[in-house]
Amino acid sequence: MTNLLQTFRYSVVSAICLLLSIAMVPLLATVGVHYAFATFVGFCLSAITGFLLHSRWTFDVDRSFAAFARYVSAVALNLPLTVILIGLGHDIIGFSVGISTTMAAAVLVIWNFIAVRWAIVPRLSGAGS
Repeated sequence: MTNLLQTFRYSVVSAICLLLSIAMVPLLATVGVHYAFATFVGFCLSAITGFLLHSRWTFDVDRSFAAFARYVSAVALNLPLTVILIGLGHDIIGFSVGISTTMAAAVLVIWNFIAVRWAIVPRLSGAGS
């Protein structure tokens, strides 16, 4: 039951972060901000929000700077991949920034679950940290 509850909570927090990121890129793009920089802004907001919510609500662990550093490093791969995927969708295929952003986010869902759990959940003693 714990895994089911954890999966539900992960999904809710991830949806919040996803909506935050998806909203930021097209919103900033409409006022002339390049999608690459807009993606960076969305990433920063999403990383802070995601860490705070995942550590407290999803996994119910104490927050630490080390966990935050692991979390940011784990999800940091999202930033270049998102820019590449948005660029592919927008610049090469010709989709709108909004559609390209949504598609990029969908591609990264599985990576994020694995990376977030690795980053936030403490290691078993003796397994190294």
